Amino acid sequence: MLAITAAVVTTVVPTQLRSQAATAAPAADAQTGRLTGRIVDATTGQGITAAQIQIVGTGLGIQSGVDGRYTIVRVPAGTVTLQVRRIGYGPKTITGLIVPANGTIEQDVSLSSADVQLAAVSVTATKEKGTVSEALNQQKNATNVVNAITAEQIARSPDSDAAQAAQRVSGVTVQDGKYLQVRGLGERYTTASLNGARIPSPEPERKVVPLDLFPAGLLQDVTTSKTFTPDQPGDFAGANVNIRTREFPARRQINYTTSVGANNLVRGQTLPFAPRAGGELFGMASSSRRIPDAISQANFMSNIPQSVYNQMALEQRNVWNATPRKGAMNGSFGASTGGNTILGRRVGYVLSANYGYSEEVRANERFAVGNQGPNNTVVPLTQVEGQTGRSSIQWGGIANFSTIVGKGNRFSLNTTATRSADNEARIDRGFDENLADSIARTTLRYVERSVATANLQGEHQLSERNKTAWSATYANTSRKEPDRSDIVYSRDGTGKYSLLSSLDGARRLYFDLQENNATAQFDHTMNIGAIANQNVVKFGAYMRSTDRTAQAPIYAFLSRADESIRTQNPDVIFGAGQACANCSLINVQPIGQAGSYTASDRTTAGYLMTDWGLGSRVRVIAGARVEQADINVQSSTQGGFTAVADLKNTDVLPSLLLNTRLTDNQNLRFGITRTLARPEYRELAPVTFRDVLGGVSVTGNDKLVRSLIDNYDLRWEAFPTPGEVFSIGVFAKRFDRPIERVESATSGAYQARFQNALQAVNLGVELEARKSLAMFGEWAAPFTAFSNVTLMRSSVDLDTLQGLTVTDKTRRLVGQAPYVVNAGLSYSNLSGSTNATVLYNVVGERIYAAGVLPLPNIVEMPRHVVDMSLRFPVWGSLTGRVDARNILDARYRFMQGNLEREGYNAGRNFSMGFSWRQ
Repeated sequence: MLAITAAVVTTVVPTQLRSQAATAAPAADAQTGRLTGRIVDATTGQGITAAQIQIVGTGLGIQSGVDGRYTIVRVPAGTVTLQVRRIGYGPKTITGLIVPANGTIEQDVSLSSADVQLAAVSVTATKEKGTVSEALNQQKNATNVVNAITAEQIARSPDSDAAQAAQRVSGVTVQDGKYLQVRGLGERYTTASLNGARIPSPEPERKVVPLDLFPAGLLQDVTTSKTFTPDQPGDFAGANVNIRTREFPARRQINYTTSVGANNLVRGQTLPFAPRAGGELFGMASSSRRIPDAISQANFMSNIPQSVYNQMALEQRNVWNATPRKGAMNGSFGASTGGNTILGRRVGYVLSANYGYSEEVRANERFAVGNQGPNNTVVPLTQVEGQTGRSSIQWGGIANFSTIVGKGNRFSLNTTATRSADNEARIDRGFDENLADSIARTTLRYVERSVATANLQGEHQLSERNKTAWSATYANTSRKEPDRSDIVYSRDGTGKYSLLSSLDGARRLYFDLQENNATAQFDHTMNIGAIANQNVVKFGAYMRSTDRTAQAPIYAFLSRADESIRTQNPDVIFGAGQACANCSLINVQPIGQAGSYTASDRTTAGYLMTDWGLGSRVRVIAGARVEQADINVQSSTQGGFTAVADLKNTDVLPSLLLNTRLTDNQNLRFGITRTLARPEYRELAPVTFRDVLGGVSVTGNDKLVRSLIDNYDLRWEAFPTPGEVFSIGVFAKRFDRPIERVESATSGAYQARFQNALQAVNLGVELEARKSLAMFGEWAAPFTAFSNVTLMRSSVDLDTLQGLTVTDKTRRLVGQAPYVVNAGLSYSNLSGSTNATVLYNVVGERIYAAGVLPLPNIVEMPRHVVDMSLRFPVWGSLTGRVDARNILDARYRFMQGNLEREGYNAGRNFSMGFSWRQ
């Protein structure tokens, strides 16, 4: 729903050369413009410094600076010719460049090495732009196996955030609409970075960052690196996903976007929604949701007077019931500006902000807990059905700045803040083996998540052969779930519902997770031999310091009132009338299984690698990374149990990649690498979190060890024409001591725990194709078909755990799907002003949680998903868009044998919007 502008970082011209250019330029600036871009190596895609750039027929010229960047000012308006020379490369002349008066154009230029004779090459500007097509050029020239989704592709899809955009990449699946899984591996094997720096996760039990936090309007591209090189952190096996926020336009721009839409199962339908306390529309909860002082300061190990219990009820936000109302519309708004001058200085900048509001539903929702039945069936011991209504907000902003000091020093500051908040109410009814034959439950849940980062980077071209880069990043993440309430009523023989009298009757949860993360990285690159050969030795160091605190106190509110009171609404049962000075009807007790933990993680690393050409077509990337981690987790429960877990490892992670250019448009890649996966902090804490009503009780394991993964990759790829690609890849992974989640059912409640399996193997094939349909005739030229298919197979050998026997001792990995299919058809007219895209996605059946005998595994069933998007001009710089998501509305289903463990429908989303650019 949001428009995106892709751009190239602007460059400050050295003072001396700028003066020369000014001397040779016409006196009237109104008839001049600017030319900016990068000079890159045609084989590797790396920037070329010290290239001589000349505007033919004028005295205007400049030398490319750090990373090949250049800017020439006061270029005569009209059609000009650009000539580029560099020792060791063939000269190139670019014709047909049209420079607008008072405007700027961008022109990247690729140079090919010349081993013996420097043959001159002349091409048109249009053809040259095709040779540096952004997304496929990244994939073609990358050192490792890379797939990218760019701003242009995101703009042509209905994707509203980074998670939706990334799922278009080959082998990528998205779970719960936010968690990425790559090559069939669980989220523990995928890492996320923002502008090259690791993003800490705001989730208590998941390693990966929920990528729905990042609105599409802030994105420049999403790059997925599937093979490991020593200059990357080594704790991934599926992929390292790097989100890059918008870069700086070559000329000043202002963009506005807005959209409205609706869900067919929400708009005009009566749904349960959670009452607001204030601040929810900004993702900043009102202080009325915080834990009452009377509760947080109480010593429950001593005798608490009744007056204190009454005070706890009076201070508590006495809201327990949902508010039924008709669903409303969705909407979003975004604004951004960018340019290359601040207060007269050459500073590239972009400022952008986005806000969105949506209402969602889980219709026909079912949750069940099963046990063994006759004839290998699973019968429900607990089963409830109902629906959930949710109102959500998402906002984000970036402020990015970049400048070049002198000729070879580039500094940039990237700051990002994103926040999301979900305010939901769930109402359901059914039965529970441990509670009653007929129950009614209401859950009110408000969750807000935020990520804030500040990233300072420097690049220094010390000489033609030496380049240094460094970065320092601070990030803070938080996840707050304050004031969650669960209320359960049971029905007696007369048909009346009254508050359940046990600890499960009325509960309040106050969850707060805070994590601070500081990262520093240093990289130095040395060119060896002829510059044009691009033979380099690279070394560097890395440090990450993480501190996390997660508090999750849960309290049960009990009522001693008689039946006439306990059949009323909970705000009456726990209201002022029952908490009077002389009343003794309310009691509050901590839930012993509620757990909290603190974690510290200190990771340091150093690496040495080389990127070396063996002849003109073969390159070897080899090296190793030494990575040391020291993790400490201290956990405790409200019942007084405490535990400490330590995990210390020093690992050597080697990497060997072989890239062969079979032709100018074909590559063959081969790689052997070793990476690792460490337990998540929560998994090391032997503390139990338990949901009400037979929900899963999750217990950590302080005996977990890190997993080592050996990775093998082979991939052939061809780029017949700009914008087209065909690739076939195979991969194999061998896991030593992988971590698996295992679930068993006891007395109607699931118990989940984590264990190290003995070993596992993951094998797969990736197929990707993108092809213009012009071969069918002129009518088909505007159409492009594209698809990527990943076929996978894995097996894991499991240990037994505390006497429990798993359902399958040899099965596929948790979260691994046998296939992933993405396909699409796009239309774009000759001018590119009108385009349409149809997208299809399906993920095969995958294990959500491993079962313990006699119960089968819990599996997530395939869903066929179709999305459509249309972009069209309206008037001048105003463009419109129409999007449709989840058109088939396939049901989300989690099955355990014949039992639907969990299921719901999310509805179809339709929206239309407008973008305006100045």
